[in-house]
Amino acid sequence: MTDQNGDAHPVVDSPSSPYHQLRQDTLRAYETMYGSLDNHYSLGNTPFSPLSDLQILESSFGRLGAAQRLWFSQDNHYDVYKSYDNGSHGRSNSGLTGRPPYIGFNGDLGEVPLTSRNHNLCDQSPWSFSHVPGTPTNRHDPYTMDNSRAKDTILSRAKDVVESAKLQKVIVEGSRDTVHKIFDELKTHVCELMVDPVGHQVFQKIIEKCTGEQTTQILDLVIQQPIQFVRICGDTHGTRAIQDLMRSLCSEEHISRFMQTICHVALLLTKSTNTNHVISFCFRHFSPLQTHCLLQVIVQNCYQIALDQHGCCMLQQCIGKSPREIRDPLISGILTNSLSLCINRYGNYAVQYVLEMENCQVAASLAQYLDGHYVQLSCDKFGSHVVQKCLETRQFNSRRIINELISDIDSILVDRFGNYVIQTAWVVSQVRIKHILHSLSDDMRSKLLYHINKNYPLMRCNMYGRKILEKLSLWI
Repeated sequence: MTDQNGDAHPVVDSPSSPYHQLRQDTLRAYETMYGSLDNHYSLGNTPFSPLSDLQILESSFGRLGAAQRLWFSQDNHYDVYKSYDNGSHGRSNSGLTGRPPYIGFNGDLGEVPLTSRNHNLCDQSPWSFSHVPGTPTNRHDPYTMDNSRAKDTILSRAKDVVESAKLQKVIVEGSRDTVHKIFDELKTHVCELMVDPVGHQVFQKIIEKCTGEQTTQILDLVIQQPIQFVRICGDTHGTRAIQDLMRSLCSEEHISRFMQTICHVALLLTKSTNTNHVISFCFRHFSPLQTHCLLQVIVQNCYQIALDQHGCCMLQQCIGKSPREIRDPLISGILTNSLSLCINRYGNYAVQYVLEMENCQVAASLAQYLDGHYVQLSCDKFGSHVVQKCLETRQFNSRRIINELISDIDSILVDRFGNYVIQTAWVVSQVRIKHILHSLSDDMRSKLLYHINKNYPLMRCNMYGRKILEKLSLWI
């Protein structure tokens, strides 16, 4: 080799060493790729000295050989640890796998492993991990929830449609230790899972596998905040999860604590359809003794509950599907407040519902509260429906109702709601002819017809009166 002045630089022989051998191999590879240094650089044509370039190259590889590791410059966005023994692994700031500066160079660096050109070293599957070059394969088994990454993301898997199905299979088929590990990771997120469209299915599977102690832990988390408990009950998926929890309550202590919470928020639970399901399930699933406290709360607040749209529906469901021990107190609460409920837009349905039970004792009790108020109710939008239902119910004495209506029939005949009551009374008097004495039926119709004819001129001039005349075919 020659310098810029043409003087030869003899190669000094030195004792063989790994570093010396590495440098010689590097020089040979450099000349093979770029030709002779004398041919590559002509004298005086370039400001760069071939010797200085070679020294920089040798210095770089010298550092590599001496330290056996290289931290690439942060300016090039590399942050990679390079080891002769373990290879190169890591990620740059941009998320790509680090590469050495001389990407195209592949000399005879026998002991130096090459970095993989595949940027996707990390397996994207949440159930497995990437294989790091130079290390044994690290495959993750979903049945052994030991990996920290699995623990960090198990909640997200429970919410994913595909991974949730896998996790449910693990819970059903896995060992007790596996289920316990999954439970330990999910128990702090149990309220979040219960209202998740997918996660509530995982909750259903895991609650079936819970021990008594684990059930206690879940119960504590669910009922510790009453408002959060109401929110879960009101959710479409949460109400199912609460019912799954109720099925898992097997000890008297668990049931007692749960029912205390239910009683505390009972009025709030009557305000929506989903929360109604929880109360109805309590009466169906638990014994009357266990639900006695809840029943007392509902009976004491029966009037307020019946005034609400969803509360009225809940009362009807409880009456229709509950045993007598629960049904009778609820009916009694409705009858006690029947007069006020009849003129409410929702409460009147509760009164009509107990009438449809066709129970003579219920009809007799209701008549005691309504007698003397039929005229007032007939002129009310909602009360008129109850009076019509009373006329149509066989257990009611329709003759007594008609006689009371006749006492103030002049105003009822031209009332926007009362005219429908008179029409129903006329129809009932015709139907009852087959069930009672002809003279009595004749007597009711005769009285109605007499008052209608008496008010005929007024009724002809009134739009509501004309409806009665048309119904009785008296319109001329």
